[in-house]
Amino acid sequence: MYFREVTEEQARARNLLISIAKGLHNEDEIGGRYMIDEIRTRFYFSQRDIKYQFDTFFDSVEEAQYVLRPNIGAYLAKVLRAHNCACSGLEAAESIFVKRFGQLQNAVRSNHYGFTPEMRETYAEIQKLVPVLHWGRLPIISKYLMINSALIPEENLTEFYDGFDMLEALLNDIYGKGETMEMNGDQTLGKELTFSVFCRRWGHADSYRMQRTIDGWNVRHISINGACDPDGTGALLMNLQHDSIFYPEEGVKYGLQKLWEDADDGKIDVEQLQIKLQQIADWISKVEQVVGAGQPEWLNYY
Repeated sequence: MYFREVTEEQARARNLLISIAKGLHNEDEIGGRYMIDEIRTRFYFSQRDIKYQFDTFFDSVEEAQYVLRPNIGAYLAKVLRAHNCACSGLEAAESIFVKRFGQLQNAVRSNHYGFTPEMRETYAEIQKLVPVLHWGRLPIISKYLMINSALIPEENLTEFYDGFDMLEALLNDIYGKGETMEMNGDQTLGKELTFSVFCRRWGHADSYRMQRTIDGWNVRHISINGACDPDGTGALLMNLQHDSIFYPEEGVKYGLQKLWEDADDGKIDVEQLQIKLQQIADWISKVEQVVGAGQPEWLNYY
């Protein structure tokens, strides 16, 4: 059996397509010319998007001017037509959906998450509203919903929205609590950060200079300078290994990856990034100090 995979880049590309559609006022603007700054602010392209996704969407026509690629323009025209067709019935569909899905949620909880025939009938009624709600609202979808379901919503609306998680995402969008396209992550790029770790080999804390980049981190230290992945693989972990610092590798890599992703998603600002980065360093320091405590001097294993 073949299982399709949706990558993070594909999920992001889908949201960028919808973001462009929402940023266009009408089909006539599909053929317009755009500067990089306008693409960033109007269509919410982050610096990472500019590097990795830009050429998928835009062609250069003149110096510093870009147009949507023909295949992208044709797809967006279809999206806008579907959106315009759905708008006339959107308000009524939203009203019914909010009421009926709310009733279904309460009923399912009361029935210990089991489905009765009446609930299935309500569920089928809700599913009929999905095309109008989806095309009318053009929601930004969590990348995790697309990755975990291995589905891009526009490729099969019925299959994608056949689940409570997806319907709840649609409900949140109606309530104004849905996913949004943000570029706040760009604010934490290139900012000077410190990462101070105790080293038993030298008997004091060593300070690393770090910056978050669109691909991971940039690390500067007296021993090894250079780039590393979001999880620290590369210059950062090489420095720790070079100085024989003992650290919980998998936990530290997970923490650095999560921290990088939170910053990239705009969930934390530079100050919070610095605090949490140092918390990981403090954890390493404590492990480094404890692992050598009580070790016989002649052993010198750690």
